[in-house]
Amino acid sequence: MKIRIRQIEDISVLDIEGRIDINSSEIIEAIGALIKHKRKNILLNLKDVDLMDYSGISILAIAYKNVVNHNGKLKLCNVGLHITELLKLVRLDSVFEVCPGEKEALETFHHDSPLDSASLRRRFKRLEMPIEAEFSKITDRRGKKDLWHGGKILNISGEGLYLYAKKNFPIGTRVVLRLKLASKTRLLLEGRVAWIADKTIQPQSYPGMGIRFNDLKKREQDKILEFINRHITGRSQAV
Repeated sequence: MKIRIRQIEDISVLDIEGRIDINSSEIIEAIGALIKHKRKNILLNLKDVDLMDYSGISILAIAYKNVVNHNGKLKLCNVGLHITELLKLVRLDSVFEVCPGEKEALETFHHDSPLDSASLRRRFKRLEMPIEAEFSKITDRRGKKDLWHGGKILNISGEGLYLYAKKNFPIGTRVVLRLKLASKTRLLLEGRVAWIADKTIQPQSYPGMGIRFNDLKKREQDKILEFINRHITGRSQAV
């Protein structure tokens, strides 16, 4: 990963190239140095980022907290679709301000602006809707399950969901979920914990976990997508 820093008036633009992952602590260090020199308006340009994983999201979350704790602003621009989906899965799309391009982002620093995520939301079929669910940790390779716990799904897509629950498991934990999407549609799904909610930046989603599905069968995914499409279409017609 490479970082190039440009200064445009009182805004520091970090052009990031490569992968943002567990080895990307340079982002935290670079932002910390900027804050030390009283540069608190920071824009991350992700145009040349090839990949960002969940460890990379944690890096950005740490950087974001550091900036906000010093009364600064941190925004993202030129965000790839795969990164957008990760942010939505872990409910950070309502935390980071995401702008389509650098010019638009620079214009937002000196006035309050809503999160620019409306255009991004149209690209993905993710349903924001509370759904009761039960979940359990898988304890061995044969699929043995631990105790069952109750929770509430806050959003769901064909790739994963966000689970609001008092009981959380560490990132990487295999879990199984039981949920009822309709009166005759009950699903048993497996996944892995990809994100643990951060209380300081996600107070309304805490405690909770972002879970990405494992080996989702097509018929299961079709049922999820059918449920999502039905409710999204219903909401559109009601407007």
